[in-house]
Amino acid sequence: MPSLNLLKKLHKPDARIKMERTHYGIKFFMPENLTEDELLKLLVRIPATAYKLPDNQGIVLDFLSRPCSRRLILHMINSIVWEKNIKVLAWLSKNQDSMKLFLSAGLNVEEPQKNSIPKQNDEQQISKIEPQKKISALKVVYNSMRSGQRIESEGDVLVWGHLNPGAEIVAGGSVIIAGKLLGIVHAGGFGREDVFVWAGCFETPQVRISNKLCYADPKSTACWRKSVLITLDDGTPVIRENKFLLNLSNEKK
Repeated sequence: MPSLNLLKKLHKPDARIKMERTHYGIKFFMPENLTEDELLKLLVRIPATAYKLPDNQGIVLDFLSRPCSRRLILHMINSIVWEKNIKVLAWLSKNQDSMKLFLSAGLNVEEPQKNSIPKQNDEQQISKIEPQKKISALKVVYNSMRSGQRIESEGDVLVWGHLNPGAEIVAGGSVIIAGKLLGIVHAGGFGREDVFVWAGCFETPQVRISNKLCYADPKSTACWRKSVLITLDDGTPVIRENKFLLNLSNEKK
């Protein structure tokens, strides 16, 4: 049950979550005068059916000017996005610190444009008539990427080196890091889920595939500092140790 203070605040129009129907689904406007705990309580109370949309639609979260902490973002992803199986298309904010947190977590911060959300019939027609136009060329980087470097590609990305802390890759397809994965990777950055992330040495706290975030703790992740393959299984990120190369190495001995 919500507290009395929260109930009093909800009588004010500017203390309620506002929803707006859009071409891509629903846009949620977060009230700025509620505490983070109060905001989370409101979001949890919204039934899961309210988030159910057609496959080609989703929601956008607009935090307006309110500052967002890491705690708020993590709680929203865990208790709202994953728990209610929500397809979040973008995280918006006028607060620069909040935007930096969204970007560092690999979250999309651009509201979908009208021509960027294809209709289902259009997708089916494109796949039948012109499938070659949906496939983008592989982008290859022949060295390591340092902090501050960023690559965005509609197709797959292959890095013949390390992805160092502070470097970022956003790919519409899959991402392969031949060396150490220390930076930020977002595979399936435009909604695809049939993608993967492969790393020669896994040493990053989080990887994003489509609209799913995969968190890793060095102390509890068995695959830490090992060659890994990360995929989505039934919408859930799964990290597997890449034992194929290890088996090949053992066979040569």
